[in-house]
Amino acid sequence: MSAKFYTLLTEIGAAKLASAAALGVPLKITHMAVGDGGGVLPTPSAQQTALVAEKRRAALNMLYIDPQNSSQIIAEQVIPETEGGWWIREVGLFDETGALIAVGNCPESYKPQLTEGSGRTQTVRMVLITSSTDNITLKIDPAVVLATRKYVDDKALELKVYVDDLMAKHLAAVDPHTQYAPKVSPSFTGTPRAPTPAAGNNSSQIANTAFVQAAIAALVASSPAALDTLNELAAALGNDPNFATTVMNALAGKQPLDTTLTNLSGKDNAGILQYLGLKDALLKGDGRFLAGTFVSDAIDRTSIGARAATGCQFMRAHQAPDAPDQVSFWQIITLSEVVSPTTVVDVLAVSGNNVLFGHGTGAGITSWRQVAMLEGGAFTGGISAPNMRGDTLVTVGDGTGGMAKGDVDGAGFNGNNLNIKSWNGIGFQNSEDLAIRAYISTRLGVIAAAENLQAGNAIFNKNGDVYGDIWGTGSGPGWLSAYIAGRPLRQYITMVGVYQNDKTKPFMLHDDGSGVFLATTDMLSGYVQSIRFGAVEHGNVYRSPGFADQLGYVITGVENGDSNETPDRIQRRLLQLKVNGQWYTVGA
Repeated sequence: MSAKFYTLLTEIGAAKLASAAALGVPLKITHMAVGDGGGVLPTPSAQQTALVAEKRRAALNMLYIDPQNSSQIIAEQVIPETEGGWWIREVGLFDETGALIAVGNCPESYKPQLTEGSGRTQTVRMVLITSSTDNITLKIDPAVVLATRKYVDDKALELKVYVDDLMAKHLAAVDPHTQYAPKVSPSFTGTPRAPTPAAGNNSSQIANTAFVQAAIAALVASSPAALDTLNELAAALGNDPNFATTVMNALAGKQPLDTTLTNLSGKDNAGILQYLGLKDALLKGDGRFLAGTFVSDAIDRTSIGARAATGCQFMRAHQAPDAPDQVSFWQIITLSEVVSPTTVVDVLAVSGNNVLFGHGTGAGITSWRQVAMLEGGAFTGGISAPNMRGDTLVTVGDGTGGMAKGDVDGAGFNGNNLNIKSWNGIGFQNSEDLAIRAYISTRLGVIAAAENLQAGNAIFNKNGDVYGDIWGTGSGPGWLSAYIAGRPLRQYITMVGVYQNDKTKPFMLHDDGSGVFLATTDMLSGYVQSIRFGAVEHGNVYRSPGFADQLGYVITGVENGDSNETPDRIQRRLLQLKVNGQWYTVGA
């Protein structure tokens, strides 16, 4: 009697196995699939590239060489109890590319689903006999959590043998922990650390650097003050190892005793100037400093004072020493103000043309400013004046903004008496809260306001509303009112009527006779807006009770895989209607 159930390599599988043997590239079998054969027991064929009616494909749970027969490869897949609802009549093995490597049939077995009232975990095993397993990679997906009991028992036994062997070697070793230092005469590497002993500890405990530093600090603190001084000197010299020699060399190079320095010792500023003979040359008795040659009071002060105004003092410094008849290099005039006698204004003429003025107290001038010429001068400080005038232009900042005189006297963009120049725009700022609520863009030609624009009694509100007593355009005053009054009357639906569902205004009549009707929600709520089928449901006919009669279902398909007189299964769907935005099942 010929075999009814068997497994064979497909042509694709045989070619890949031969290529693996010839080229040394391993063949990786990764997945197994099961199917119902289309309702009948199929006959495996080497030309197959897929199962007749595949129902499930998943990664292998186990793939190993039979320990009792090295030429046999065993592939296993565990189907959990949550999957099923179909017959198992065919099995196939696939490689990592999805190619069918081997195919076989098996006795019919129905795999129930747990929701059908009965369930089981089913293992499907396929055995391949080859001449050599060297070129087949045995690998399974570790993410697959299901395993047979035999597999778990075998792995537990392997692990126990491995652990027992490791423990025996560990106990038999003389020094099993070679990475740790021995207790007797240890040899440390790297930077070993030890706990810091308590202060005053004199036991045999290891003393680390922190303990030694603390002990040295305590010793220095308990020593005489002289040691502290030497310690500070040593630190100042960078802890020089030749500290004593360095200090002695420094002391040997001190300043020798000198008569002049001895005489200057203890004198104040006036005494030092007098000792050096500098009083008459640099400092006058009234406290003023002269940077030139002072001939005598009779020559310098008398001649100048004869021309000095009351309350003024004038001094002159010459270009060269002992040359009072030469042209003065600079002149200084000090004037006490009448309003504030403690404040003086000093005017300094430097090299002829540049005139500086300073403002300050008798203790000194706080700042100097240059006096600009009447024409072409530039002021360096602020300017305060009741009126300022520019012939054609007053610039601001870098000159790109300011006020400019217009060309002609007339209306229009180019005929103005005053042009305000700005590169980006002009903002009008409120001085109380510093907010800018009105703005003119000179680049875009836009006039903007944060609230409203008003011209006379006409107002353009920021929300888009326009208010005014009379509308007018180029067609004359009252143009908009006349236009509205001249339009023919007609029935209409107002904006208020539409939004409030006003049934008193049910339609709008157009000029051409057409109209728009107001349809309320109640008029549309009973209409069918759409029709659809629900999800497909399958039911077996062959050796199965099929489907009972239920409202709302429509038969959408009948399957007969082997084209015999008995259909295999049928398909049905629920008929659903959409009414007022809600889906309903017909007959429900």
